[in-house]
Amino acid sequence: MAISPILARIFLLLAFAASAFAVPSDDDLFRKLTALAESGSVAAQYNLGMLYNNGIGTRQDAKSAFQWFEKAATAGDALASYKVGCYYAGQFAGVVIEDPEKALSAKLVAASAGYALAQSDVGNMYALRGNLPEATRWWTAAGEQSAAQALLNLSEAYRRGQGVTKSLVKSLELALVALRVVKPEQRNQLQPRVLELQREVGPVEVANAERAAGAWKPRISPLTARAALGVQEARELVQ
Repeated sequence: MAISPILARIFLLLAFAASAFAVPSDDDLFRKLTALAESGSVAAQYNLGMLYNNGIGTRQDAKSAFQWFEKAATAGDALASYKVGCYYAGQFAGVVIEDPEKALSAKLVAASAGYALAQSDVGNMYALRGNLPEATRWWTAAGEQSAAQALLNLSEAYRRGQGVTKSLVKSLELALVALRVVKPEQRNQLQPRVLELQREVGPVEVANAERAAGAWKPRISPLTARAALGVQEARELVQ
């Protein structure tokens, strides 16, 4: 039986829509993203670096990844700056000469732009240098975005009074918040720490800390949200 012109047109539109929203294969994604990056798209340059970095759609090539990260970072992509910092911090040793100063400088760009992982890393780097006030400042920023390790580092800083005014109640509050955001398999490891802090303060202080931790809400920055997209951003760029 012949298909009516109207039905034929509907089928054609449906086929077009399906092709428009089809998810490209990894190989196709790499090919299209390379063309975009070479044409000057900074977001494509960063994402192409990630494909090389992780071996998606191509063989893993850390040297090429760094070159694209550096190009995108120079053009102002904060996530690319973070990755440049990771390479100077020792990721994929041999691609660049390890340089703590360059690593910190590059990661500071991403941290200042609001990337939680960069903020946590920068806090760690300052702590290793003995600059605890600056370390706790960045851990606070990362912790507000639910970075678990930053919350735990900050909790310990309040417990010891290092870089901040000592407060066992604040330490407990932060540990309780960390308990909320860590992966399920990590909760059992953190629970003894929480119990120990609870024993160190009185029942009223425990109640106050629990109330504050229960009311806590993460404030995720646009850059942290963008980073969480992962390869999805790359796929959207080539649609």
